Amino acid sequence: MGGFSSDYGSSRDYSFSPTPSVTKRTARDYAKEDKREYAAPTRGITTVHGKNISTDSDYAAIFVVDVTGSMKDWPKLIFNKIPTLYSESNAAIQGLRLKDLESGKKLEDKLEMAIIAVGDMNYDNYPLQIIDFSKGSELVKGVKSIHPEGGGGPFGEESYELVAYYLDNHCKINSKKKPLLVYACDEDFYSTIHKDHVKKLFGDKIPSSLSSDTVMKRVLNKFDSYVLRPEPGAEPDNVVYKEAHEHWQKLLGGNSQKVLKMNDPSRLVDCFIGIAGYAANNFKQAEEMLRRRQTPGQVDEVLKSLHPLTSSKPARKRTIKKN
Repeated sequence: MGGFSSDYGSSRDYSFSPTPSVTKRTARDYAKEDKREYAAPTRGITTVHGKNISTDSDYAAIFVVDVTGSMKDWPKLIFNKIPTLYSESNAAIQGLRLKDLESGKKLEDKLEMAIIAVGDMNYDNYPLQIIDFSKGSELVKGVKSIHPEGGGGPFGEESYELVAYYLDNHCKINSKKKPLLVYACDEDFYSTIHKDHVKKLFGDKIPSSLSSDTVMKRVLNKFDSYVLRPEPGAEPDNVVYKEAHEHWQKLLGGNSQKVLKMNDPSRLVDCFIGIAGYAANNFKQAEEMLRRRQTPGQVDEVLKSLHPLTSSKPARKRTIKKN
């Protein structure tokens, strides 16, 4: 993937140099220079009906991003920083050391990443927008097709359960390792997966509606799953937020530390990179990559968000159990 040396979508063109000219620049600086800055399209991806995704890679990840109004401009921030997210997650998930990358070690685009933008089936024009597993520049190009609609429902629920249904029925994993799955969302989801929604969105005919919790639990176990939850700082006692947070923790059972509160949602990309490192038992190197390009205050905010995770037992190998 990639092609030209200025193609910032490819890991091999991402500079891991510790020099000030690199560390003082942002992902947006790179994107502007390469004319790849994310600009939200006026229409979204409509080809969900009959669409399947698959990967054979042992280095795979799925990033589910809530693009409804309550998430404000955070989805756009994530999509604008996809080059940084991909390159550093790619290095972290492969277990590579920063000092080797700084010394010129070549970094191949081995990480295959799928991105799913989720809204509300009841209110939005584009409730699910799906980018298939892809690498480097192909991923950056795909993300530019996502429309962060900014809609959503009014009752503290979005259609995350339809993402779970999709991953349970239309995502094929041909790997010995569980792919990384990260939800970036601030709400709960609907309690029922309605059969008419399934038929309309995916073209699937199911005999009856399904329990969202049953399907979500199955999917969270199928993947190495984490939930990043922007916390409304102005509402620290928000009951709806707390109930949703507890619901996610219950679904993950003994891994409730994988549900992470975020006081500063602008650090969503950095937290994803940290999770990629943690999942690969390479968090120290992911942290070093973060320290090389962020201020101490920004680093502290990321470490604070990830503390429940990093202070728990080390991540186990993400091996898929054979039936």
